[in-house]
Order: sequence, then structure tokens, then C-alpha cells
Amino acid sequence: MRCESCREALSARLDGEDPGATVGDLDAHLATCAACRRYCLDVTDVHRTVRVRSAEPVPDLTRRILDAAPAELVPSRPAGTAGPGWVDPPVPAAVGWLRYGLVVIGLTMLALALPSLVLHDSGVSIHLTRELSAWDAAFAAGLLFAAWQPARARGLLPMAAVLAGAQVLGSVIDVASGRSPILNESHHVLELAGVLVLWLLCRTLERTRPARNLPAGTGLRPA
Repeated sequence: MRCESCREALSARLDGEDPGATVGDLDAHLATCAACRRYCLDVTDVHRTVRVRSAEPVPDLTRRILDAAPAELVPSRPAGTAGPGWVDPPVPAAVGWLRYGLVVIGLTMLALALPSLVLHDSGVSIHLTRELSAWDAAFAAGLLFAAWQPARARGLLPMAAVLAGAQVLGSVIDVASGRSPILNESHHVLELAGVLVLWLLCRTLERTRPARNLPAGTGLRPA
């Protein structure tokens, strides 16, 4: 293959045309001809420079598009994002009251649990008291965290329900058997109240989630 034919074939290949030569013939000639190899590199650079350029600035039409879209099609802003293009769903007033309820219950449980944690007596009974008080303090901390971050309440609910249910069951057994007066077990009402408020908060937040838009005729309901 002559240099002139090789260069015409290289140029045609870059333009998407039939080079009139096989790839093997071009590679064989380029392997032995330094001038054509240089020509191949140069013409490739020129081709890239001509065809590739910076994108032209485009106006941001996000707000105009979202304003024109139906309300049910506008996505809700994910947690941790900000800026135009996102619309926050309305938050019911009940969420605020439920969060206040968690704060009151959590602080009350914490105030009742802390004195038992710092008792200076000795013996097995005080050790068990401290362990139970530690559980109450952890329960109270979970309720306070859920009041601060309501979106995390769903993850706390199963553990809180099991813990409160187990302690209430144990209290019922102790009261029924006469091992403990009912007044000593009355503080477990706070745990039940905490689980109830936590569940109500989860249910209220669930109703504020936007429904998923499903294609018509699928027979499916939004999750």
C-alpha cells in the first residue's frame, strides 16, 4: 500500500466512509511507515477538535416545568437535599404534638431511672435494679431520639414494643403472684405510653408520604 492510499483510507474511515482497504492492510502499512503513523495521529486530533466542543449554556427550566406539572407528579424532597425542584410535603400538626409527647415521656423516664443508677448500696438486688434502670434510661434515650429525628421512629418501634411488652408482662406476673405491689409497677405505664405515641407518630408520618404514580390499567394500588 502506498502512503497516499493509506492516508486517503484513514481520512475516509474517520468520516464514516468506506476506506477502500482492510484494517489489516492499514495496520501493516502503519507498522512500517513512520510518516503515515504521524499523519494518523494528527488527523485524529484534528477530527476530535472539530467534532468535540463545549456544550452551550442552557437555561434552567426546572421551576417552570414543575409549576406546570400536576401536584401529584411533583416529587417530594428527599432528606438531606435542598434547592429548587423539590417540594416538601405538608406536615400534619399532630406530628408536633406527638414529638412533644415523646419528649415528656422520655424525660420523665430518664428522671426516674437516673437515681437508681447512682445508688451506692451493695448486693445482688441493687445490681439488678441498676440493670433495669439502665434499660429504662436506654428506652428514654430512644424516645428522645425519635422526637428529634421522627423519620427514625419506625426503626425504633419494634424494639420498644418488645421491651415494653416484656416488662409489662413480667410486672403482671409479679403482681398476680403477690411478689410485688401494683404501685411499684405503675411506672411501666410510661413505657406503654411511649410505645403508643411512637406508633401514632409512625402512622401519621406514613400518611404524609406521597403516593407512587403507577401506570393506568395495571390494577395496582400505591404502596
